Amino acid sequence: MEEKKNYYTFKEVCQLTGYKDSVIRYYEKEFELNIQRDTKGRRIFSPNDLNILLQIKNLQEKGLTNGQIKKILMNQETAITSLDAVVAFNDNDIDENDQDKIKLIEEKLNAINQKLEEIDKNVFSKERDILISENMKLKMELKQKCYEIIELKEKLKYEKQTKKGILSKLFRK
Repeated sequence: MEEKKNYYTFKEVCQLTGYKDSVIRYYEKEFELNIQRDTKGRRIFSPNDLNILLQIKNLQEKGLTNGQIKKILMNQETAITSLDAVVAFNDNDIDENDQDKIKLIEEKLNAINQKLEEIDKNVFSKERDILISENMKLKMELKQKCYEIIELKEKLKYEKQTKKGILSKLFRK
């Protein structure tokens, strides 16, 4: 059975995530990760830090942008903090009124999460539509340039034929 570590070295995190060291340093800034340092100033990664990096990689593989991933990570932190506060109560400390409040909070959190998922889908859909439209514009420009190249080749061919005709007429006489 694999033992859970208290921390991971920079090299271990690179191997486990498949990221280069420069990418991890970039993501530390980009996603505002609070990576701890040892007494010599070297990064030491907690299991939570590793999980965040693996989650970033997973979301990127699904096609999400860094901006979208940032929003997801921020929303998860907020949701986790809210749920932790709810879970922190002991069953003995909660009366029926509190249980109703907790259920209401959970329902509202679920509704918020559903709305966030819808927003993420809409944003992703809009970005996809923009990319498709830009792609079509570029294809049209490429097609136009191909036609221009063909036209220029034809003109060049005609010019070569006309020059050969004039020169051959001059030297035959």
